[in-house]
Amino acid sequence: MFLLLTDKRGILDLTAGQLQYIPKIVLLREFENFVESLWQRLSDHLKADPEVQRCRRCLKHYNRSWQRTHIDGPPPLIKNCDECCRIR
Repeated sequence: MFLLLTDKRGILDLTAGQLQYIPKIVLLREFENFVESLWQRLSDHLKADPEVQRCRRCLKHYNRSWQRTHIDGPPPLIKNCDECCRIR
């Protein structure tokens, strides 16, 4: 199957069946900011992949009482979270 997206937000309209044709490398390079929105529709093998999991938002270390991040916008991706990177 061949899928043509005219813009990146077009991936949000794809069904779970259509998403299975998006290669992981394309998902990570082009659509990493949409992984959280697509999570319920991604196949199980992608959900289990550590690289894909790191493209989700880090809610564990975000907006703690000792931080002043409530005005900084959305939580960072796990791969960009300072605390998650320090734990590794």
